Amino acid sequence: MGDDWNGPDFADETLPVLRPRRAERKAPEAHPMDIAGQTDVGCARDHNEDTFLIADLGRWLEIRDGSLSMPEAQRRIPGPKGTFLMVADGMGGHGGGEVASAVAVDMIAQFALYAMPWVTAPSDEDEKELCEQLGNALSQCQSRLEKVAARKEIDQLNPGTTLTVGYVLWPKLYVSHAGDSRLYLQRGDRLVQITRDHTVGQALRESGAIPAGPSRFDHILVNVVGGGGERVDAEAHALTLEPGDRVLLCSDGLNGHVADATILHELRTAHTSREVCERLIEAAKAGGGLDNITVVVASF
Repeated sequence: MGDDWNGPDFADETLPVLRPRRAERKAPEAHPMDIAGQTDVGCARDHNEDTFLIADLGRWLEIRDGSLSMPEAQRRIPGPKGTFLMVADGMGGHGGGEVASAVAVDMIAQFALYAMPWVTAPSDEDEKELCEQLGNALSQCQSRLEKVAARKEIDQLNPGTTLTVGYVLWPKLYVSHAGDSRLYLQRGDRLVQITRDHTVGQALRESGAIPAGPSRFDHILVNVVGGGGERVDAEAHALTLEPGDRVLLCSDGLNGHVADATILHELRTAHTSREVCERLIEAAKAGGGLDNITVVVASF
């Protein structure tokens, strides 16, 4: 994110200007949030290809937590107007997945800072445009990743990444998503998976070709950022949050080993978001930990 950024060497790629920001309306009163994130290499991999970021958006970006290192200039903020939650699970040998997930998360952060069309109290029309532009940002991630991969001479590896983005503008949550990372909403004794898994297994279950439950086709992705595909089809959601809700974003290293019932139990019983992250990562490792594990939790 600029010349001073000390992350992977792809920050010189420029972000197309998508649309100027609109004039702001008076914002509703913000609601307190307890947010934490954690990533772990797991028990079987020798490096971590997941990336996550939690950041408040205002005139600058204040990094609350994340696995990317960003310059101090992006860490100051006069007052948060919204909060971004991001999880990306990269794929591609010889470091390609690590580059892909970092490029995608960095790209969304740049979009948020420089090109995001948002207002502090969106109308219905504004909400539709916001979801549309978040989806467009995922498409820009695709284009940027292709350029970075070619410059780093790893394009033959077809590096790709899942990307799940949540933007909290209380009391609304805007979601943009591609791949099989997940965003869950816990409200009381219910856990709802908001995003859809973009896999062959999920498509077969929805068509009735295979029964409900795990399938050997669940790890075959049909929609990701990069990965050799021609385009990414972003899934979009807008929902209204309530006090007491918890939102969970995760890579499939979590839900591949931890059942939804256990995820719900930890979300309901842990006192803090940090405690939820720690418990769930330990549960995934106890269940085998065959993949990298990343968890982001926001409690309202």
